Amino acid sequence: MDVKELEKFLNYKPFLDRDPKVILEYILREAKTYLLADQIPLIQKAYDFAAEKHAGQKRLSGEEYIVHPLRATKFLMEIKPDLATIQTCLLHDVVEDCNVSVEMIEKTFSKEVSILCEGMVKVSKIKYKWEDRHLETLKKTFLAMAHDLRVIFVKLADRIHNIQTLQYHPNPVKRQKIAQETMKIFVPIAKRLGLYHYQLYLENGSFKVLYPSEFEQIFTYLKKYFWEGEKYTERGMKILTGLLVKEGIKDFEVQGRIKSPYRIFEKLEKRYHSEDIWSVMDLLAYRIITKTVADCYMVLGIIHKYYTPLIKKIKDYIAVSKFNGYQSIHTTVLGMFRFPTEIQIRTYEMNDVAEFGVAAHFAYMESNSSVKVPEQQTQWIKKLQDIVNNYKTSEDKEGFKNELNIEVLDKRIFLYTPQGDVIELPIWSAVLDFAFAIHTDIGLRFKSAIVNGEIKPISFIPQTGDVIHINTFKSRYSANRHRLDFLHTASAKVTLSKFLRTQQKDEILKQVTSEFAEYLKSFQLPSLGSQADKIMKKYTKEAMEKKLFSVYDKKETFSSIVRDFYPEERRASHKNIRPVKLSALAKMERDAQVVIVDGDELINYYFCPECKPAFGEKIIAKTGRAGIKIHSMECKSMKTVAFDKLLEAHRKGQEENQYQVDLEFKLSTKYGNIMNIVKLFSELHISVLQVSLRNLPDDTSLVTLESEFSNPAKIAFLLNSLKKFDDSVQIVKKKII
Repeated sequence: MDVKELEKFLNYKPFLDRDPKVILEYILREAKTYLLADQIPLIQKAYDFAAEKHAGQKRLSGEEYIVHPLRATKFLMEIKPDLATIQTCLLHDVVEDCNVSVEMIEKTFSKEVSILCEGMVKVSKIKYKWEDRHLETLKKTFLAMAHDLRVIFVKLADRIHNIQTLQYHPNPVKRQKIAQETMKIFVPIAKRLGLYHYQLYLENGSFKVLYPSEFEQIFTYLKKYFWEGEKYTERGMKILTGLLVKEGIKDFEVQGRIKSPYRIFEKLEKRYHSEDIWSVMDLLAYRIITKTVADCYMVLGIIHKYYTPLIKKIKDYIAVSKFNGYQSIHTTVLGMFRFPTEIQIRTYEMNDVAEFGVAAHFAYMESNSSVKVPEQQTQWIKKLQDIVNNYKTSEDKEGFKNELNIEVLDKRIFLYTPQGDVIELPIWSAVLDFAFAIHTDIGLRFKSAIVNGEIKPISFIPQTGDVIHINTFKSRYSANRHRLDFLHTASAKVTLSKFLRTQQKDEILKQVTSEFAEYLKSFQLPSLGSQADKIMKKYTKEAMEKKLFSVYDKKETFSSIVRDFYPEERRASHKNIRPVKLSALAKMERDAQVVIVDGDELINYYFCPECKPAFGEKIIAKTGRAGIKIHSMECKSMKTVAFDKLLEAHRKGQEENQYQVDLEFKLSTKYGNIMNIVKLFSELHISVLQVSLRNLPDDTSLVTLESEFSNPAKIAFLLNSLKKFDDSVQIVKKKII
């Protein structure tokens, strides 16, 4: 999209004095280029149905309502959708706005179209506050999207036209909310699916609403220097074409493009911290499209023969594709103009995927049934579906938003197994996330991680390109509750939580079954499963387990279970049985010897023989080769211990301990560093009790931080994150209280 096309999109003129069928004629012309002849009348049928149902309805722009589904369908035609998707886009508002049932859609058109239309229905009738209704809408959209990607194609096309006409909404607050929602949710989804054109429409339309003055400044500049692609773009295309012809390259195409206003704004804000547009190095870029992969690498060699490449700007996405299936070679060179110039090299098929993402695979499937949606996309959609399925009620909205942010909105890193397989994860993922991404069992049996040949702790945060080998325990699971704090991906958290619940269930069942056996024995009743047992003759194993869990939950008692089976025996035995009751003091003394380590009462441990923690002292657990040792906080051995070896510990009957941590670290005073550190704490969900800052003569700042953790091992996670954040970060002092 060049500057002129973008201006036309953003300066939308309503269809007030023109027949909407003009848009329909365009849609039909486009459809005839790739659909069967007998399918074209069915598009007309969908239009006629929608036009009849929307008759008399008006948009806020003053135009007939039917213009909206037509305009949305026009955007949709860019990805060459199938018949059912086109019909759905034309009909997508009739179910909600025109009192048309899904059953009527199925009867008039097809089951396929009715399912797609149902996926597009908004949950506007549910009585939620704005944010809650927004989340519920996302939930339904994502569920439908996970079932059929065509739903999100229509949803994005619908949102594009809504953004294009947002200027006509009378409520400025509502305009801001719609634009923010678009930037937070729909732009990342378009990016994730590789729908580049859709992403440009949505982010620039939203940018104009959210930051009008910044948009106007950048857009005015682009109009001045790059209107209709003159001067630099056309000149560069001629230069590159001449070089490639001279070197004997055939069957290629050269294109030029200008970075969009929002992308320029994003780079100025996040990378360059400047208002000088020329500081954006890849403001101007060229695309060379070839026939084969071999030609791509040959073109790269030719470009570097004539121009000096910036080594750090060479990226080979053909060898390792991006998360959304994008493939291309990128290089930035000096010498073409007075500023660095980016050149992208790819095949024609790669270019289709780069422009239309996963939608391009649907187009290829029409002519080649062996073409499938990329595996990475399929896995991502499955993860999204899992997130939604675990979002049960509106009370779960915070968890839903957090997990959604991780899986949908985060940047990604690409890691390697020793066999060379690429594992894609969100940024800030730890090596434990990597283990779960390979296989659930590897995550549950995690022992240690070897990153680039060096052993690393469970909290280690890898970076793109790291090669990771996971060591596991062969004969036992190592998973426990505190490891949830080191997981970043929603799917891994859900997997570990389910495993822990299952493990807890087994322990509870074992405990209650043992107590029930003692109860039966105390009344001299037959044990479960014996020949004289009457209880198991009535209950199945599953029903008996359910009964025992009811006792654990205090909904039933052992007495109520056996009452109907052994009334006489129980009464006779009961005369001679008197349960022993412990005094409050005896119970306290008994519980004082029991320590809860990381929420687990069943774990093996021993007390430090040096500090010998007394009852009432604040304690902590330390892992080592000899097992788990319980220390008082004043123990000498606590002064040098590594944080990733510590676990929360407290006496039974007492509250879980909170550990105060004092940190001092130095970092460079470069622009934005302190704000980025604060952002890091927010992303890691770390509460800050107190913080102070002092500038030092060596152009560094000394940061003193006081925080509090229930899981002390998470401190290691924080320290590792700080070191990864910036090479300048130096840990000066660390203390746990």
